[in-house]
Amino acid sequence: MSKQATPLLQKNLLAWYGREARDLPWRRTQDPYKIWVSEIMLQQTQVATVIDYYNRWMRRFPDVKSLADAPLADVLEHWAGLGYYRRARMLHQAAQLVARSYGGRLPHTAAALNELPGIGRYTAAAIASIAFGESSAVLDGNVIRILTRLFALPDDVGSPKTIAKLWDIAQELIKDQAPGDFNQAMMELGATVCFPKNPSCGVCPVADSCKARAKGDPTAFPFKKRKEIIESLTNFALVCRKDGRVLLRQQPEEGRWGGLWMFPFWAKREHMVREFDLKSKKLKPFMTVNHGFTKYRISLKVYEHPSGGAPGSARSKWVPITDLSKYAFPSPHQRIVREILKTHAGTAS
Repeated sequence: MSKQATPLLQKNLLAWYGREARDLPWRRTQDPYKIWVSEIMLQQTQVATVIDYYNRWMRRFPDVKSLADAPLADVLEHWAGLGYYRRARMLHQAAQLVARSYGGRLPHTAAALNELPGIGRYTAAAIASIAFGESSAVLDGNVIRILTRLFALPDDVGSPKTIAKLWDIAQELIKDQAPGDFNQAMMELGATVCFPKNPSCGVCPVADSCKARAKGDPTAFPFKKRKEIIESLTNFALVCRKDGRVLLRQQPEEGRWGGLWMFPFWAKREHMVREFDLKSKKLKPFMTVNHGFTKYRISLKVYEHPSGGAPGSARSKWVPITDLSKYAFPSPHQRIVREILKTHAGTAS
């Protein structure tokens, strides 16, 4: 793109953002803490899902101190359902560090923010640019897609060399602009116009600057040599009941769902049968929960067993069915809870 064309692209993008930006709660504030929380929540999660969680979070944890002082169980309870629970644990750790070492105020530069737990280069740049006006560009999947299309970049985006080049391009584009607005405009464009499939080129404010559109096939970009292989897995869970209670197990802090409560689960059916000394043929199917992670699609086969003969452990606990809503569960197990409450509340084994 020529030096003459770049200012026009910047002007058109910012003007469009000023007219078309969605009214989102974290865009109504310059509070660095609130911007930080929104950016962490928006990682791997759609905007429509985040809004309610964000508003509820801010009612409970309105500032760094309230988050830092809260017990982790409370933090996880307010995060439950958003997934990727490491984000919540890192957010809590970072709040405690900010309260302890920075007087409760987030550092003002992307470089310093990047040193906090759970804050990577993208998030650090987003906070620094939006909250503090630092000229730091962001680069995520949306921005990668926009830049590779604008410049018809044929390089493999799976390559670290290509990503480094894209960081440089993004930084060059943001130069001398309103950095917070420009970064948000790029993110907004990727979220509402420059879709992975069927991009809305007819309403794109920078369509005239887009080399991929000029070539006639924007969806050919970004280019990636090797597609991710999605693996299908089957796991097994057990709802073990006794006297109107069910057995839960708290997950170790270092795991994917650290600190959350779950029904006992296994990678193999025979492991479940052996640990609980069950008669395999007499197991009663309860429900199936389909969910997934980045590279996995998981079918969770849930069985129930009306017996109190479950093996105990330090992390196991018998919980009254009527108290289940007081515990923080990951999303797949929340669905099991809802089904139990619907079919078993008020009953006893």
